[in-house]
Amino acid sequence: MTEIKIPDISLLRRIKAISDLPEDHLIALANQLKLITAGDREFLIRTGSTEPTSLYVISGKVSLIAPDDKKKIIAVDKTDELKPIAQLRPCIYDVKAIGRVDYLKIDRQTLVDYAELSEAVADDISVHSLFTNYDEEDNSIVSHLYHNLMDKSIMLPSLPSVADRIQKIYRGKSTSLDSMVQILTSYPDVSRKINYVARFANQSDLSASEKIRRSIRRLGILKVYCLIMTYAVGKLVNRLPDEHMQRVSSFWDHSLNVAAISRILAKKTGSFPPDLAMLAGLVHGIGVLVIDDRLLDHRDLMLDHLEIDHAIQVMRPEISSLLLRKWNFDDALILAAEECGEWQRNPDSSADLCDLILVANYYGMMQSDRKHTLPQLDSVPAIEKLGITPGQSIEVIKESAIVRKNIRKIFA
Repeated sequence: MTEIKIPDISLLRRIKAISDLPEDHLIALANQLKLITAGDREFLIRTGSTEPTSLYVISGKVSLIAPDDKKKIIAVDKTDELKPIAQLRPCIYDVKAIGRVDYLKIDRQTLVDYAELSEAVADDISVHSLFTNYDEEDNSIVSHLYHNLMDKSIMLPSLPSVADRIQKIYRGKSTSLDSMVQILTSYPDVSRKINYVARFANQSDLSASEKIRRSIRRLGILKVYCLIMTYAVGKLVNRLPDEHMQRVSSFWDHSLNVAAISRILAKKTGSFPPDLAMLAGLVHGIGVLVIDDRLLDHRDLMLDHLEIDHAIQVMRPEISSLLLRKWNFDDALILAAEECGEWQRNPDSSADLCDLILVANYYGMMQSDRKHTLPQLDSVPAIEKLGITPGQSIEVIKESAIVRKNIRKIFA
């Protein structure tokens, strides 16, 4: 049964964009709001909703249910910084309570008005991403992308056929040595890459099928799977038209760097298979390819670089997730794409793959020529959970250039 009461101002201070407002402003805002308590299985918002509010889960656990029945669980502790969920309008998720959940719905224009009073966020571009002015939104590229998502007019690229076939058997849990050999013998270019890595490339006395069979045995099915997927994604990017490639080159360089750092971190910490970490790092922001393709279709909007950066910042997690689902990637890689920019994420006491990709993404941004607003290193929970020392951080960054070159060789 739903319960409603007025929120305390200490709760509102957990919303970063308004956290430094004077007490009288927060009291005025609190008096306009209702803290709602939902029971187990109650819906907080439904797919297709256009209500102009931001939904904040205060405490408890919710399930975000996509139209294809894929689910994402979000758990919020009573001390966590508050971030809006299911922001797209029309909403693309059902948000359902798992047990008791406390939440707020705040009118977005009200948030804009109060956020503008906060001097601390006056120059922070992230405020624009969370509190879009709805008088202007109909003309924004983000609005176009939102509607493209909802009407399914965004064309998602397909993986090269070798990766699609391998993905079907790998994710279908029917992977065997024989099934992999059968597929790979039809793709000599891919087989040569795998044989080279396994050091069977010069075994001329072996048939093609026997050579790839021995290579898979030596490397293991997981490593071969990750190599094939890395090869496929790299080939997909390398085949982009020149105009498209010029626009995404800095993103692709960052993705390669994150892949390299992820691989090194996995080796140093022993927490995850290095090849899987490399693949997750490579595809963590793959939705940028789709976003940029749509930007080319909206030249009439005369976008400047800040508007483009804003569109990428807001839409990258959603569209990367959508693309990786289409390609049938594992849920752990999809979660990493969705949350690797949420620096304060801390769903569990032990590190998951997303934590590792998040740290790699952080280090990659530190190395970037572009200016990024990053939190203090010691304030990122994932770094502590992975047990990375300052000395190891320096080593990782130093080693990343060589590893990045080696990754490029996979799809050269």
